[in-house]
Amino acid sequence: MPGTVSVPPLRILRTIGFRLAAFYAALFAVSVIVLFGIIYWTAGDALRRQLAANVQGEVGTLVDDYRTGGVAHTARTIEKRLSSGLHPATYYLLLDSTGRKAAGNLPPVSRDAGWKELPPQQQEGEFEGDSGEHRLLALGASLPDGAFVLVAEDTHGMVEVQEAMLEALAWALAATILLGAAGGTVLSLGFLRRVDAINRTTRAIIGGRLTDRVPTRGTSDELDELARNLNEMLDRLQMLMESLRQVSSDVAHDLRTPLSRLRQQLEAARLEARSMEDYETAVADAIIDADEILKIFSALLRIAEIEGGARRGAFTTVDLSSVFQSIADTYGPVAEEQGRSLSAAIEPGIETRGDRDLLMQMMANLVENAIRHTPEGTKISIALQRGPSGPLGTIADNGPGIPEEDRQKVFRRFFRLERSRSTGGSGLGLSLVAAVAEMHGIAISLADNAPGLKVELRFS
Repeated sequence: MPGTVSVPPLRILRTIGFRLAAFYAALFAVSVIVLFGIIYWTAGDALRRQLAANVQGEVGTLVDDYRTGGVAHTARTIEKRLSSGLHPATYYLLLDSTGRKAAGNLPPVSRDAGWKELPPQQQEGEFEGDSGEHRLLALGASLPDGAFVLVAEDTHGMVEVQEAMLEALAWALAATILLGAAGGTVLSLGFLRRVDAINRTTRAIIGGRLTDRVPTRGTSDELDELARNLNEMLDRLQMLMESLRQVSSDVAHDLRTPLSRLRQQLEAARLEARSMEDYETAVADAIIDADEILKIFSALLRIAEIEGGARRGAFTTVDLSSVFQSIADTYGPVAEEQGRSLSAAIEPGIETRGDRDLLMQMMANLVENAIRHTPEGTKISIALQRGPSGPLGTIADNGPGIPEEDRQKVFRRFFRLERSRSTGGSGLGLSLVAAVAEMHGIAISLADNAPGLKVELRFS
C-alpha cells in the first residue's frame, strides 16, 4: 500500500518539514535558555537578597540586645535561639572585648565588620567536612567596648533551588529536542507521502495514463492548492491532447474531399485538355480549391493560437457596446442584400476586458452564420444589455434553428448540419467562436427562439 511504504531515515532528515521543525525546536530551545537565564539570575538575586535581609535583621536585633544588657544578655539571646531549633540554618558568633568566644556555634573569625562568606572548614559540628555547597553568608558588626557579633545564614537552600531550576531546564531542553524530532519526523512522513503521491501521478501520466490525477485531502493547505493547480493543468493538457487527436482526425477526414477533387481536376486536365483555354480553366479551378484548403489551415492555426491563450496577456478594457454596434452597422447592408433583415438593440457604455479584434471576429462569425444558414425573409437581431452578473449579449433569428441534440456538436471542428453541407464554409466558424469565448471567460449557450435560434453570450 502507498501509505505503508517505509521511508529511509536520511530522506526524512533532508525534508523541508524536518528541517523547519528542527529549526523551530532549536529556536525554542535558545528562547528557553535565554528566558531561564533571566529567571535564574533574577531568582538567585532575590534569594540572596532575602538571606541578606534576614542576616541583617538578626544582627540589628543582637546589636540592640548588646546595648541593652551587654555581653551576658546578648549571649543568652543567642543560646536561646540556638536551643529553640527554630533557626536551623542560622549561625552565630559573639566575641567579647578580649576576643574570647562568648556564645555561638561558629569558630572565632577575624573581627572584620561587613559581609563575608565562610568556607565549610570554618564551621563547627555537623558541617565539619561537608561539601562546598554549604557556604555561609555572614555579616559581622563591631559592638561598643570592642566586642564583636557575627550572624550567618546557610546558602544551601538557595543552591538547592538553583539546582532544581537547572534540572528543570535540562528536562525542558530534552523534551524540546525529543518533541521537535518527533514532530519533524511526523511532518516529514506526511509531507513525503503527499510528495510521493504527486510523483506517482506524474510517473503514471508520463507512462500514458492521462486520466490520473493528484489526490487531495480537502485541507486547503499549500500541498492541496498545489495538487489542485496540477490537476487543473492536467485537465487542460488532457483536453488539448484530445482536441489535437480530434483535429488530426477531422483534418484527415475533411481535407480528403477537397484534395481528392483537386487531384481529379488536375488529372482530368492532363488527360482531357485539348487547348490552352482548357488548361487555364483547370488551373483556375485548382487554385480555387487550393485557396479553400489554405483557408481551412489558416482557420485551424488561428483557433490553435486562441486556445493556447497567447493573446490573453494583451487584454485591455474594450467598449463592448462599440463592438456590437460595429457588427450591426457592417452586416446590416449585407443581410439586406441577401434578403434578410438585421436589427440592433444595444445599451451604450458597456465595457469588458478582452481582445477587441477577437471579440469582433467572434461576433462576425455568429452573424455570418445567422445570415448564411437561414432562408430569405429571416429576421435577425443583435442585443446587448447589462445583466445581474455582467453584460449579456444575444444574436437571435426566426429561421429553422438547430435541433437540440446538435446544439453542442456545432462547436466541434468541421461539424456541419446535414442541411448546411450545400452552403459554403469549412465548419470551423463556430469552433473559433467557442475558442474566443473560452479565452474571455464568456459562457455561450444555444437556445430555441421559437422559432429559430438564440445565441446567448454571458460576459464575466
